[in-house]
Amino acid sequence: MKRTIISVFFILAGLSILNAQSLSIGPQVAYIKTSDAEKGVFMPVGAVRLNLGGLAIEGSIGYKSEEFADGVVKATSYPIMATAMLKLLPLIHVEAGLGWYNTKIEYSGILSALPSETQKEVGYHAGAGIELDLGSALITGDLRYVIMGKIKDLKINKELKSDFIAIYGGLMFKL
Repeated sequence: MKRTIISVFFILAGLSILNAQSLSIGPQVAYIKTSDAEKGVFMPVGAVRLNLGGLAIEGSIGYKSEEFADGVVKATSYPIMATAMLKLLPLIHVEAGLGWYNTKIEYSGILSALPSETQKEVGYHAGAGIELDLGSALITGDLRYVIMGKIKDLKINKELKSDFIAIYGGLMFKL
């Protein structure tokens, strides 16, 4: 009898997770302030989120362009991120993941004779967020800290910290 009750519990829990599944896609925008950048920038992002009840998985790609060293160094990056989200409450979740960053570095001003270069780096992120379910759409908000390390091998004599804090907001539509 006890085994039957446990089996029924797990079957019902599994059915509730299946019913809670949804796939959403939509735009997001992030405000990013990199450690050594002169100012914060807005980054457009496209994202896909698979909700599995208390767990969600998100994949996203964005575009950001930042200036360092009084505009002499310009870094353009296309972050591709994978994020796992664990719901703590119906609206609130914690998240962690990793990203692949393909960054093009260009020089101007007194360094304009130097060739541009491309760096590929893996970064990690962690944070928290909210998700408001509106039926056929989701309003999302996330705060992430991204650990990237330093932009290395620059033609100038210093390494630039590329860790950043990102504040995301988005509207995703359920498919």
